[in-house]
Amino acid sequence: MEKEKTNVGSVYVTLDKFFNPVHISMKGTGEEGFLEFMQEDVEKALKETEMPAMGMMYYNVPDMRIVPPLQEGNNEDYLQRLEKAMDEHGIELHRYLRLSEVVYSL
Repeated sequence: MEKEKTNVGSVYVTLDKFFNPVHISMKGTGEEGFLEFMQEDVEKALKETEMPAMGMMYYNVPDMRIVPPLQEGNNEDYLQRLEKAMDEHGIELHRYLRLSEVVYSL
């Protein structure tokens, strides 16, 4: 019997200071994908007069079918839906960085 293929991937989320998602992506995987994801937010932050209070995080997911889909329009509750799905499958947060830490380390 042939084993069913899984769709390995990563989910990247940028959160504002109230932990509301402001940028969500499922493009790329792992650290390389996270670097590409962060680059967009860093470029935006460098154009601001004041550093936005944001954090960036990601999960490595063994099967992307368990990731909640984005909804058209408002995804305010996406972090809660994502964390619930990850908890149900025992997947831990892989990384969380504050945007300011990333910018100041450049």
